[in-house]
Amino acid sequence: MRFLPNSLFAKMSLTIGVVLVAVFGITSYLTYRIQSEQALTATKTQAILLTRGLKNTIRIGMESGHTETLESIFRTVGALPGVEKLRVFNEEGRIRYSAKPAEVGHLTDELDYTVYRSPERSTPFQSETTGHRSFCMVEPIENEGKCRRCHPKDVEVLGVLDVCLSMEETERKNEFNRFLILSFTGLAIVLTSGLTSVLLKRFVSRPVERLVKTMESVEAGKLDGRVDIRSGDELGRLGNSFNEMIRKLSDAQDELEKFHHRQLARADRLASLGEMAAGIAHEIKNPLAGIYGAAQILVNEFPEGDPKREIVGEMMTLVKRLDNTIKDLLNFARYTEPRFTKGNLNDVIDKVLFLVQQIPEGKRARIVREFDPAMPEIEMDPEQVKQVFLNLALNALQASPDGVTLTVRTRGDVPAEGDAVLHRARYVMASVADDGPGIPPDKMGKIFQPFFTTKEHGTGLGLSMTRKILDLHEGRITAESAPGGGATFTVFLPKSKA
Repeated sequence: MRFLPNSLFAKMSLTIGVVLVAVFGITSYLTYRIQSEQALTATKTQAILLTRGLKNTIRIGMESGHTETLESIFRTVGALPGVEKLRVFNEEGRIRYSAKPAEVGHLTDELDYTVYRSPERSTPFQSETTGHRSFCMVEPIENEGKCRRCHPKDVEVLGVLDVCLSMEETERKNEFNRFLILSFTGLAIVLTSGLTSVLLKRFVSRPVERLVKTMESVEAGKLDGRVDIRSGDELGRLGNSFNEMIRKLSDAQDELEKFHHRQLARADRLASLGEMAAGIAHEIKNPLAGIYGAAQILVNEFPEGDPKREIVGEMMTLVKRLDNTIKDLLNFARYTEPRFTKGNLNDVIDKVLFLVQQIPEGKRARIVREFDPAMPEIEMDPEQVKQVFLNLALNALQASPDGVTLTVRTRGDVPAEGDAVLHRARYVMASVADDGPGIPPDKMGKIFQPFFTTKEHGTGLGLSMTRKILDLHEGRITAESAPGGGATFTVFLPKSKA
């Protein structure tokens, strides 16, 4: 697997590496600091014990009068490993006793005198001479009761015991410990990072990579692939769910292909039937025109009130109805490509309503216009769109021949609560609503089918032609109705061609 900067494996490895460095680094630093503090505390304890022991030894020797043994004690203790200085100096800083006899009579170091004047009377310091740290501690020897037999009573401090212990060995151990800590920390980070990377690659990266490859295969249209993840964790369940989804998609695609083939075969048969029906209708149309013309001549041959005149008139009505049916059939079968031009939908609908008001049903109807003044111009075939709204208006008027309230509304923008059009901003809408008898629920799903009608003299082609025109305009139509509550047809038209 390639280590890509934007891959999940790279991001997780980098994150875990940073966390490991931070955790191990802080832990190692704290461990080293604690060890250093413990070493300093141990040296300080050692200096305190040595100083107090020598102080008691000096007091005992002074009280017993064996002062000559003090120099021997100083030389013996001063020769111990780690003891750098062992001396006694007075208030003026002049050395009275020392493990190094050559120092007696000289002034003590400024540092030792400073330590004596400090509140702590102990301090670690870096010596420029030795190059390592040392810990010095001073302890004043007070003029107590037994001491005043030999010393003036007004002297409070008889001397200052100065002890300096070398920290060279302690620092060497600290450096070695630091080396060990850093080495083990680096080794732990490398081993942990490597093990974590192997586990990530085994349990996360490889399953995700297989899942991504399968998704890419599905995206390319290949539904025969499956994700091979056998783990029982979340990725395993995700892989199983994805495989199940692919299986359902494959089944759906198979069903869709079968349905598509059936629809193609049906469309081919319908196209053949349409051509045949159009040819038959065309052949019938001319004889019908002759029959209608002959009936017009015959009707004038009979006087008013003659029963034969009424029969011929009924024959003319039936011929006219048959002619209208053939005309609708020819219009439905004819494929007419829209001639798109820029136009305002309000103007087109207004012309339709003007024509509607000229027929008897329209004169008895109450027509309400609620046009959006901000309606933009859209690309459409005005004549075909006029046919759409003429069909909708005539359907509403013919459903209530005694009078109906017809409300036509237009909107330049589809509201959010409107029909679930994918991109509402692309569409304008117009609705035609009436307060007629409505459409029964069992017939609502059939109203756009060819030759389906609920009217006594209808052809059942009006709404089919309406939907066909809207399909050519890349629009759509919806219908809503409740028995006794009227019907509302809503038309959606794109503002511009896709």
